[in-house]
Amino acid sequence: GAGHPHQCPVSRHFENPGTQGCFLSRIHAKNSIKLPLHQQTIAILLTLHPSTQLRMILKPIFFATAAAAGLAISANAATVGAGVGILTQAGANNAFDTSSDGTTDQSRQNLDDKFFVTLPAGTYKATTWQYNAGQSGQVTPYLAVLTGSDAYQIVAVGSTQTITGGFGVNTTVTFGGSSTFTLGAATNLYAGITNPKVAGSQNPINTNLASGGTVDHDNNADGNMSPAVLGGAVNGFGHANLARSYAFSINVDPIPEPTTALLSSLGVVGLLFGTRRRR
Repeated sequence: GAGHPHQCPVSRHFENPGTQGCFLSRIHAKNSIKLPLHQQTIAILLTLHPSTQLRMILKPIFFATAAAAGLAISANAATVGAGVGILTQAGANNAFDTSSDGTTDQSRQNLDDKFFVTLPAGTYKATTWQYNAGQSGQVTPYLAVLTGSDAYQIVAVGSTQTITGGFGVNTTVTFGGSSTFTLGAATNLYAGITNPKVAGSQNPINTNLASGGTVDHDNNADGNMSPAVLGGAVNGFGHANLARSYAFSINVDPIPEPTTALLSSLGVVGLLFGTRRRR
């Protein structure tokens, strides 16, 4: 039109950057001012085909949301328990619990009350656990929260691991079992292991008797062994605060929930497309 160096196309759906410039030129001429950058961006988006708009909008939202979720997960991911590193501490005094003669029940329960973590409110999943074994046996990992003096409630129970070899080797396996739990407030989380109360049972996991840590400990002879049951109580330890640490730990990751940023972004998408449909 008059006052413009060239004629711009009339079509409302432009895919050519040059025609986008024409669209903006008409807007500039109409308003006699330069639009702010964010308004220029929206104006360009409105010239595109709706499917192209959707791709251009959702792609950065997807990557931003994924990055935010990744940061949230890494921020609250935790490892509960002393870990296998205690076996290589300076001055370590490594051993394993009493072996069975094949018929005697030498099962044990050990809850690490030194190497706990504090997690904020949220939903979590126990993903893997790591151990170092010194003998054969079956062992079940679990996570618990404190309910009183040397008393706990189990919030996650892993699959029972049957260990027949690989002694002295750091081993990582899937936690399995009932692995998801929710904390209503910031809470201390503890890791424990237990063995089945059957003839020939024995605890396979190595221990450092000079770790500087403590465990709440039970053996079958005490008659106080608490089964590893989801929601069950673990208490009545025959040897509370026993000086030692066992070579295991449990890895916990948060389960991310929809973020406010994502919801806001989706709101912008709705607003933008609502504006486009009214044009």
